[in-house]
Amino acid sequence: MPGQSPDMESYRVARTRAMAHIGASDAKGPMPNLKINNIEIAVEPGTLLLDACARAGFDIPHYCSHPALSPVATCRMCMVEIKGQPKLATSCTTMAMDGQEVLTHSPAAVDARAGVMEFLLMNHPLDCPICDQAGECLLQDYSYKYGSGDSRMVEPKRRYRYEDLGAKIVIDKNRCIHCTRCIRFTQEVSGTFELTVANRGAELEVTTYAGRTMDDNPLAGNVVDLCPVGALTSRDFRFNKRVWYLKPVPTISRHSAMANPIWADVDQNRVWRFRPRPLEGRTATCFMFDHERYRYHRYDLDPTTRPARSLLRGAEASGEQVAEALREAGPAAVVAQGTFGCDAVQRLAGLAAAPDLCFGSGECLYPIRFPALQPSADGIFNRRGLAERGYRFGALEELLERVRSGEVRAVVMLHDAEFSSEGETRILRDILEAARFSLVLEPIPGAFSEMATARLPVATYLEETDFIVTHEGELRCYKKALDPPKGVKPIVEWARDLQKASRTSPV
Repeated sequence: MPGQSPDMESYRVARTRAMAHIGASDAKGPMPNLKINNIEIAVEPGTLLLDACARAGFDIPHYCSHPALSPVATCRMCMVEIKGQPKLATSCTTMAMDGQEVLTHSPAAVDARAGVMEFLLMNHPLDCPICDQAGECLLQDYSYKYGSGDSRMVEPKRRYRYEDLGAKIVIDKNRCIHCTRCIRFTQEVSGTFELTVANRGAELEVTTYAGRTMDDNPLAGNVVDLCPVGALTSRDFRFNKRVWYLKPVPTISRHSAMANPIWADVDQNRVWRFRPRPLEGRTATCFMFDHERYRYHRYDLDPTTRPARSLLRGAEASGEQVAEALREAGPAAVVAQGTFGCDAVQRLAGLAAAPDLCFGSGECLYPIRFPALQPSADGIFNRRGLAERGYRFGALEELLERVRSGEVRAVVMLHDAEFSSEGETRILRDILEAARFSLVLEPIPGAFSEMATARLPVATYLEETDFIVTHEGELRCYKKALDPPKGVKPIVEWARDLQKASRTSPV
């Protein structure tokens, strides 16, 4: 049904077993031993030849095959020669069998790929200079490596007009090579079925059902990642930047319950797009939701208007002055939100007067529509990491009472307004109002920064290197992608400076 995602694991199994219609009935048994270009290799039962060749160090060109989608062998680029068989075999749908001798670059296989490339380029436009896919296009790469360099096509190329698939996706059918990745994605992963194949032969085209767009598909942006040739492009990124200028930096998706690994593509100290960063054997990491894909805009901060000065009671102050005011205020508690890195919150915990004065915060839920991609609804993805470092969640009411009683006189708060509910925001506001001294660290300053006694200019997560612990206990690191403006520091550095100033301050 539309809106429901099938089990991604079933598709992984379907791939490794090459689907029931290929003849894989049981993946158990002894490991097949085969030769690939005279190199002996043993693989797991049910492994496809395409994957076996990759393990042996031979990359086979392919367009239609994808580790998270069912194999269909539509592009015919991955054909290899198997000794003893009269015809070439598509390696994306052929299982590795014991005793096979496979040749990946025999004259017959090379000639077949050149023929396929000639067919694919018959109607393909020569618009690489204006194509968003230029620089990361498999058609360019394979044409250079496997194509003939000449074309026997003298007839006029077919032409289609640009079409909008809603507000997010643009399709250029002239570039389409009919690999059907996008169609299988809407059928097997998103379950929304917007895309289909119409007509036959030279009139074949990928299109939508009458009146359908991809606006209601929360995973629509993934069809752009899946498209190997630039037929599907993102309106958000379209004509904005040439990809060869971009430097991909490994980071995490902060606006996701799973903190999935992603690429932040950076140039000129600016992030231009987020992309999935798949982990081997983890098909769910091949995709990301649109709401997290486009959140890079939130961190595109104007350096000319961004606060870059420490403030103490409304006036500019040095970090040492803020540290001295914090020390003089009395016993301090630390409130840290579970969306910040483990190193940052652990160092910040050193400012608390006692171990039991470290409190965790954050309330953010993401509705679960695709359980295979998002098994948890809890958007406070580093909750476990904070708990392992002594932070107590669900105890803000206790902190409020201890502040009102005078037991706690100062509060250090690490906060991001986007990840707190209205109820939690009210409690945090009451804590700040009741505290004798409050120091707020917000990467994107909000209302709490305005009402705090002191505030420090803090770097965003794209401007620091740290790690988190997912709900499943998996450690995930993210690297610094951007340089913060002068005066803006990562949380780790501010915590170190505050502790150092407190130790050297006179009693």
